[in-house]
Amino acid sequence: MPITRLGLVNPAANTNAVLATFQGAYLVSVVVANKATTATPLTKVTVWIVPANATVQAQYVYICSNLLISVGQAFETFRFAVNSGDTIYVLSTTAQASFSCNGIAQSDNILPENVTQTFTNKTIRGVNNVLYLDAGTTAQRSASAEVGYVRYNTETQTLELKNTSGWVNVGTGAGGGATGPTGPTGPTGPSVTGPTGAPGSASATGATGPTGPTGPTGATGPEGAASATGATGAAGPTGPTGPTGATGAASTVTGPTGATGPTGPTGVATFSGTTDATAASITIDEVAYSAIARLVVTANGTTAYQFNSHYSGDDPTIYVLGGATIAFNLSEASHPFKLQEDTGSGFVDISTGLIHCTTTGTLTTNTNAQGKTSGTLYWNVPITAASGGYRYICASHAGMVGTITHKSLNSI
Repeated sequence: MPITRLGLVNPAANTNAVLATFQGAYLVSVVVANKATTATPLTKVTVWIVPANATVQAQYVYICSNLLISVGQAFETFRFAVNSGDTIYVLSTTAQASFSCNGIAQSDNILPENVTQTFTNKTIRGVNNVLYLDAGTTAQRSASAEVGYVRYNTETQTLELKNTSGWVNVGTGAGGGATGPTGPTGPTGPSVTGPTGAPGSASATGATGPTGPTGPTGATGPEGAASATGATGAAGPTGPTGPTGATGAASTVTGPTGATGPTGPTGVATFSGTTDATAASITIDEVAYSAIARLVVTANGTTAYQFNSHYSGDDPTIYVLGGATIAFNLSEASHPFKLQEDTGSGFVDISTGLIHCTTTGTLTTNTNAQGKTSGTLYWNVPITAASGGYRYICASHAGMVGTITHKSLNSI
């Protein structure tokens, strides 16, 4: 059962990529390697299955999520089963991750019982594990054959066995002797019926007592003697039994038993879904990715943003760490939230490192993640800050704006 590479992809950063789509059942695993030469930015990967019949993200099967792969390291998932129509997706926070999918097809024609096995003088092969013995002409008999060696002679078209006297033909086990003639049927003996015995005398009845007071019951008369059974007539003599025909010789050679194939591997359990998160009233967007902090974004009318989970007051200055991910939990329908940077020509919308996840699990990235009013916006903060800095702003109310201060690890 050969292992086959079924998919290979080196995706761009923060981009969902198809690793493999399957046209049959397979047992597979995914290998991911970090090709980066520097420790930053961090490389985190997610691997998940979209089943053939899945319609919402809650039906996806996650193999690993936001898993950190260090520089120069590789990781292989556990083996798991996929069916026809399933698709494996991968995601990396950097463009330095290389993914491959390797597996074994689950097909009857490569099951252990159908794999050809060759031994010294026989071969087992075919769907029904047919046993094929050594075959050849008389001249092709093996000089080193031991006593008990069985082969098929193509000249005589018979099985032959090596015994202590040499090579002898063997029967099929059905017996080759002729059936002896059936002996004549003996005469039927005369049937003689014995005489019938005389009937016994009837017993006497006692006298009836006088009427009035009931007299004593008369004595029971003596029981008549039973009639004697006549003597059984003599049985006629049994005719002679014909001689039994000779029995053909039984075969003494038993064909060898075929080898038992190995037991196939046990399949893996499937992912149980997000039951615990649902029970705790947590939506998909709140657990989609890991973040160093989660800021709850609210509004003070149409004049200012507030981040009361971490800061106080209107439009406060907020702080971010280069190389880390920060999350903004949005819940203001009238205030589309944007992150902007100034690289020297004025503030423009940030176009990289952004992932927005709705409460039902729909993902959008980069420029398409801007201007959202609900769900969670994740920002993978660059290691090196933009020259003019960063800010947050409402797309509908320009007065709702504040400064974002970038911090790096070497300055803390």
